[in-house]
Amino acid sequence: MINFGKYDQKVAFVSFQNLGDGAGGTTPTASTALTTFASVTQTRASNAIESSDLVLPNTYRVGIQYRNSFTPSESYQILYRSKYYKITGVQLLDERQHKEYVITMVGI
Repeated sequence: MINFGKYDQKVAFVSFQNLGDGAGGTTPTASTALTTFASVTQTRASNAIESSDLVLPNTYRVGIQYRNSFTPSESYQILYRSKYYKITGVQLLDERQHKEYVITMVGI
């Protein structure tokens, strides 16, 4: 059974397309494929000293409900709290029952 109360953060899946600007050039324009509620948690590094020495980007784990009409992929970016994040991995949990996608994203 899905706990619907855990989806408490709003995220948008965005792709960028180059549109002509009328002067012979192109302008990247955001196109939103889906806006939905998600469960977002920041992953923690196992070795805090090493990760503080290396300036690593913030890594998040995002869970969204399964939909027949939308399949997340690495070609999208996620807009979360007015910042864009790159998708680094997508996994379908409980594949037989199609319950939830788990997405890993990092700050750009």
